[in-house]
Amino acid sequence: MTNDKREQFEVFLAESFTDGVMLKELRLSNEERDYLQNRYPKANLKRILSPEYADGKAWYEVKLG
Repeated sequence: MTNDKREQFEVFLAESFTDGVMLKELRLSNEERDYLQNRYPKANLKRILSPEYADGKAWYEVKLG
């Protein structure tokens, strides 16, 4: 992941969890999923049964903290 994409993804995550709710459904690429898991090792990611989209992204239930 390039620095620019990493920064954009960090902004996306910050905006996704601004309301204090630590459980969200997010559509992530494998690269984004891996980055999130490494950046937040206590995060719980569970893939939601859904098709994988043409862009390679899939829906995940993400719980931080």
